[in-house]
Amino acid sequence: MNWKQWTGIFLLSTMPSLALAQDARSFAIGGAAVGGFNGPFSIYWNPAGLTPMTSGTSPWSFSTGYSALNSSNSGSPILRFNSSAALASGQDPVSQRLEDLGLVAVQYLSYGGGVLYDHTQDSVESHDAYQFFADQQSGAITLSSGTTYNLNEQQTTQDVETLILSYSTQLPLTSFKFVSAGFSLKYHYGTQFSQTALSGSFIQGSGGPVTYTKTTSTSGLGLSTDAGLLAKVTDGLQVGVLFQNLTSSFNWTAQQQSYALDPSTGAEAVTATQSVTISAPFPYTVKVGILAAPSDSDTFVDAEADFAKGQPTRWKVGIERFYPANNLVVRLGTFADPVSGDQLWAIGAGFATNQFSLNGAFITRSLPNLEDSVALGGALDATVRF
Repeated sequence: MNWKQWTGIFLLSTMPSLALAQDARSFAIGGAAVGGFNGPFSIYWNPAGLTPMTSGTSPWSFSTGYSALNSSNSGSPILRFNSSAALASGQDPVSQRLEDLGLVAVQYLSYGGGVLYDHTQDSVESHDAYQFFADQQSGAITLSSGTTYNLNEQQTTQDVETLILSYSTQLPLTSFKFVSAGFSLKYHYGTQFSQTALSGSFIQGSGGPVTYTKTTSTSGLGLSTDAGLLAKVTDGLQVGVLFQNLTSSFNWTAQQQSYALDPSTGAEAVTATQSVTISAPFPYTVKVGILAAPSDSDTFVDAEADFAKGQPTRWKVGIERFYPANNLVVRLGTFADPVSGDQLWAIGAGFATNQFSLNGAFITRSLPNLEDSVALGGALDATVRF
């Protein structure tokens, strides 16, 4: 991988991100949720979904959801991912991503608001970097005169909380069964950022040109906006469009330390400390989703395509089967994981009444051998209406 590709990965890893889903219903259909009405979770998926389609709907709704997803491209089981597994991998560099999402949201009529918590850990590391740190800790570098390590590593951990305020209204377009438009204002507050960036060739005994920095921050601030549309085209077809991060800014105020590596032992020594500002806006993304629900069937089909500048189109597909007599629903979804490069599968189930709903979901690549899966994740959510 050349330096331009590494730079691209470095810049991507500094971006706060809204990943798959924080609610179990959307998690279980692979994140294909832009085309549906998602109650208070609409502040995350598409604010146009806050407008009630029918009269008599409970004016207040309260929702909370949590999800976690961990994957890597090493080809080894994520439950046993470690430095040895990374070194044994045929991938170079080896990447890993862990993300936890949590959302607490409330809806009153067409108004919505809530707080989203996003914790991410990203790692992109060459085989030589894994080997260098292993040799550094064991003291083996001093025994390998002239050995060359091509060091490329970026490791980023960050916590970002987002306050979301949303509003939606019905549009007077009589050519559709129902059309609504929505808008969200998002205030982002970062509480933790740490990043290690290492590049260059370390040659034992020569003191080669190595760039090594560690950047830390406990203060990040930003604003972004979303706009969405949701249309019921026919009784059995809905279409949603989300313009995510129409405007976006996010900056970390950080301290950055530069290090030099001892040419004999590889030991680190601080050479400089400076204050820096890291600009990491959310990427502008257009999401288009559909929900097909034939009137004579209790089966819904969800599909979505996400378009972000400089990134491949991301496709997500899900299916929901309702059992109204028992207030139950089962779900199945799939999407291509950009970290592992694999097609992941999601399964889930839910229980719902007019006043309460509870959903759970699970994501993997391997069934039933979960311990051999390159990615694992799960989600829970609950909603109360009153």
